[in-house]
Amino acid sequence: MNDSGKDGLPAINTLVDVVLMDGEAYQSRVEDADGKRLTVAAPFGVNSADVPEVGSIMELAWVAGDRRHAVDVRLAELTRERPPRWSLEAVGSIRLQTRRNYVRGGGGEEVEVTLGGVAYQGKVVDLSEGGVRCRMEDDRFDRDDRVDVRVQLDTGALALRGIVLFVRRDHENATYDVIITYETNEIMGRAIRGYVLRREMEERRRNRESVANAG
Repeated sequence: MNDSGKDGLPAINTLVDVVLMDGEAYQSRVEDADGKRLTVAAPFGVNSADVPEVGSIMELAWVAGDRRHAVDVRLAELTRERPPRWSLEAVGSIRLQTRRNYVRGGGGEEVEVTLGGVAYQGKVVDLSEGGVRCRMEDDRFDRDDRVDVRVQLDTGALALRGIVLFVRRDHENATYDVIITYETNEIMGRAIRGYVLRREMEERRRNRESVANAG
């Protein structure tokens, strides 16, 4: 065993966040480290009914220096000792995150933007807890317009009230990119975080499978 943080992974006693597939983050600490295998204390606050199955993919995040790092991990084992521990195996590359920005993702979802009682249809380019970038065919929006946004996710539709931050014309495709900011409550924020995380993980899984099949 080692505690050096070799390979860029967090060292023993590092405080970490374990982010489950629903986007919810739980605090923990690294108890042991061996190569790409980390043992962490069972994350605080996870209900027994929400404990993932062995083999599940999740995210591990931690702060090193002044930067936040994250890596995809697979739940390799659940121990029965007291206190209980989770054995996690890194399955992806370490990436940098910034706490000041929301994680953005998605793309292609149906979106409806309503201005002055008229609804306009478009597609999501990307979205986050703090805003959405839409591709619209109609030139109907200006900066500071107050609009209602309805985004269709795999778990259902989200209805949000926002303000147009920026409009940019795409001359090549004769469309308009409309960036809308909004504030979300914890329930909506959690739904968007979970959705973005699932999309990212699915994309990385497809990329890994594509590389494996090509080999």
